[in-house]
Formats: sequence, structure tokens, C-alpha cells
Amino acid sequence: MRKVRSIVVLVITLVLVVALPTLVQAHGHFHGRSRVFIGIGPAFWWGPSYWHYPPPYYVYPPPPVIVHEPPVYIQQQPAAPPAAQSYWYYCQSAAAYYPSAQSCPEPWIKVPPRTE
Repeated sequence: MRKVRSIVVLVITLVLVVALPTLVQAHGHFHGRSRVFIGIGPAFWWGPSYWHYPPPYYVYPPPPVIVHEPPVYIQQQPAAPPAAQSYWYYCQSAAAYYPSAQSCPEPWIKVPPRTE
């Protein structure tokens, strides 16, 4: 009787040892996929429930950095008012321009200057 008990305890222990990694792999969620293998064979070592490759390690490139120069604003100077046009003053009776003719009996005639 004692021999039968030790065989039953050994079988239950073996079943739990084999089934435990499947339950751990499911992260505590039972999906109904547990497998029990008796003995040590290729299915134990290479079975999908016991060995899986780690997820691939991917190195992300650094994000692109685009540097924009800040806009440069140049404040324009206000436009200068047009220069007051200077006139030459002509006296018709004296047939001369001011300051050659200091006085004129009739009103002076405004004449725009000429560039020569």
C-alpha cells in the first residue's frame, strides 16, 4: 500500500511539474492549452509551450530634429516726406532771376529749376 501511495504522489508531482510552466506562460490566464508530457523527450525540450524566442529587440532611430531659423524682421524707416521743391524766381521786366535781381515791380514767376 505504501508503494502505491508513493507512486501516486510521484505521478501527481510529475504532472504538476510538467504542467506548471504552461500555466505560468499564460500569465495566470488559462487558455485551455495545457499539455502534459510524461517522460523527458523532444516534445519536452522543444515544445512550443516551454520554449519561445524573446520578442525582437528593435532600436528606434532618434527623431529627426528640424531647426528653423527664427524670422528676422527689419523695421523700415518711414518714408521721408518729399523734399520741398525749390523754385527759381524770375522777374520778367528785369529779365533776371533772384538774387541777381533783388526787386521786381511785378509778381515773381516761379520757375522749376533745370539741371544742366
